[in-house]
Amino acid sequence: MPIGDPDGPFVRPTARVILLDPKDRVLLILATVTVGRDQGPESFWHMPGGLIEPGETGEQAASRECAEETGIHKIRVGPCVWHRRHVAQWHGRWYDWRERYFLARTDQDRTTARHMEGPELEEFREHRWWPLDEVQRSGETFVPGRLAELLPPLLQGDLPSKPIDAGV
Repeated sequence: MPIGDPDGPFVRPTARVILLDPKDRVLLILATVTVGRDQGPESFWHMPGGLIEPGETGEQAASRECAEETGIHKIRVGPCVWHRRHVAQWHGRWYDWRERYFLARTDQDRTTARHMEGPELEEFREHRWWPLDEVQRSGETFVPGRLAELLPPLLQGDLPSKPIDAGV
C-alpha cells in the first residue's frame, strides 16, 4: 500500500531504547510475528520501545516502554542517536513506523515480561543481553539490520551530533 494513500498505513511515532548495561551489552527482545496474511511467521531481535503517546516526549515514551517491556525501571535516558522509518503489515493492518532510538544505561540486569500485554506478549519469546562481539558474529536477524555496524561508535562514546538513519 502506498504511503500517500488515504486508506494508507497508520503513522506510528515510536520511541526505542538502546539499553546498555555496565558491561556494554545491549538488551534485545526476540519476537516472532506474522508479517502478512499470506506469509509465515518471522523472528527477529529488536530493542524495547513503542508508541509515543499524545503529550509524551520521546524520552518519556522510551522510559515507559522500557519498563513495560522489560521490567527495568531504573534507566538513564540519553540522546536520540538514530532514527528509522519502516512501512509494513502488522496484525493485518499497514503501519508506518517512525522510530527514534534513545541511548540509555542501566545497572539492572533482571528482566521480566509480566507487564506486556496483547500482541506484544503473544509475540514475545525472550529477553537477552548481547555483547557486541556476539551481535557481530550472529546469524540472527536484528532490527535495525545494521545493528552490528551502528553499535561500536556508541560504545566508544562517539555519539552523532544529530540522529543518523539506522536503515531498515
